[in-house]
Amino acid sequence: MTVTIPNYQIETKEPSLLQLDTKLYIESMNSRRDRVLVRNTMHGLTIVRDGFKEVEYDGERQKVGKNYAVFFAQGNYFTNQNSKDYDSLTIFYDDGFILDLVKRYAIPTAAPAAKITLIDYDGRSDIEQLISSIAEDHRGSLPLRNDILKLKIELLFLEFYRYTPQQLSQFFAHILGTSANRLRYILEENIDIIENVSDMHRLLQLSPSVFQNQFHQCFHVSPKRWLDTERIKKAEFLLLTTSKTITEIATECGYATASWFIVQFKKYRKTTPKEYRIKNRYQ
Repeated sequence: MTVTIPNYQIETKEPSLLQLDTKLYIESMNSRRDRVLVRNTMHGLTIVRDGFKEVEYDGERQKVGKNYAVFFAQGNYFTNQNSKDYDSLTIFYDDGFILDLVKRYAIPTAAPAAKITLIDYDGRSDIEQLISSIAEDHRGSLPLRNDILKLKIELLFLEFYRYTPQQLSQFFAHILGTSANRLRYILEENIDIIENVSDMHRLLQLSPSVFQNQFHQCFHVSPKRWLDTERIKKAEFLLLTTSKTITEIATECGYATASWFIVQFKKYRKTTPKEYRIKNRYQ
């Protein structure tokens, strides 16, 4: 099972998740030792305050320790496992937050764009103090808490930009270059229940002609090509990072049968799912 964040926390009304407005959330997290497969539908910033987390993304494993910040764009699949002393803050935000920030403060963006960026802020007392202040306000219930938190979060982004302008410019460039809309969110979140292009425009409640136009503007490829590619990408990730059976992966990626999944995987990757797992998983 894939945990979709922050959707899961919103739906289960997790007390650790605080909604600041319709498009900005902040969550505190302590230790969760089990290994979890995660899919994020909003952009995020995770700040590790104690302990560490191990993240596996695109087949590469990364240990993220204390005083590291991870900026990640919407639409990633990754596995996540925390140490027993893990403590963090995660801020979830949409495209509009970055668009407003870049416009208001005339922040330049730089190529190449980056989908994930990792920043070591150890020794930066200004950033550390601001993070501590945000964590304290998150736990409290003083008047104007949400409004003050929103201002402090904006300031935090600006402090990180001042500290590492090149890295943040590249990260902002990715968000601006792939500005997600309603169509993208809904399709990516529900790819496991989409079997064909007709399902896509029915899910979006759009006529076929309107759907085709909006889809092309958003993705610049045909709907079928996009659907095939996204299924294969998710299947690759599950093959490399989980012990799920081929049948289980086929179902989770929206294929009607395991045999059809094998045919399609071989078509795009020139090998079977089993052979792909054996060859790549432990490299």
